Amino acid sequence: MLAELMVVVALAQTSDATDPVAMALSRVEQLDAYRFTLRSRGERGEEVIRYAYRRPGFIRMDMVSPYSGVVLIYSPETRRVRVWPFGAPGRSLSLSPLNSLVRSARGHRVDESDVATLLRNVQRLQRHGELRRLGEAEVEGQATLHLAVTGEPGHRVGEVARYELWLDRETHFPRRVVSHDRHGQVVETVRFEGVELDPELPANTFDP
Repeated sequence: MLAELMVVVALAQTSDATDPVAMALSRVEQLDAYRFTLRSRGERGEEVIRYAYRRPGFIRMDMVSPYSGVVLIYSPETRRVRVWPFGAPGRSLSLSPLNSLVRSARGHRVDESDVATLLRNVQRLQRHGELRRLGEAEVEGQATLHLAVTGEPGHRVGEVARYELWLDRETHFPRRVVSHDRHGQVVETVRFEGVELDPELPANTFDP
């Protein structure tokens, strides 16, 4: 029984080592915190957000555009999103993450906005599709692995039928992600700028 278990573990480790998406997810899940500036562009324009995450799921989003000054903080303890319409500190609202007021232009939820959730969505498509390595490319001066994950006909994650990813060559943290629909049209382009892994976040980051 022990020998069989060790074989399973060895196979899983080999899989992670040869699958860059699995390796990226594994590394992200080991982080205690991260932050970056997120730039998302789709049909409805561009969103710019200063984003911070701390395990096991605390999320802070400081809106730069289009709603400059708005602050959203999600707590996994309360499973609620606190919103400061004019910035923190001050009077805040407490809303469900399902509330349309705290969902993005594309319907993304605050509590499902972390990088691990993104990578799990890529894996969901990969399980019914294929992963292609497209070589290396430079993104914001960083060497990255350029990948494409395409679902089999009829298999999508939401409206996404294909992901393109640029993973940092050293850390495997995403630097850019482009999603496409089944017609090949771009759904959304997301860029991760100024990425900091395991930064020392101020004590009041998630409780201003």
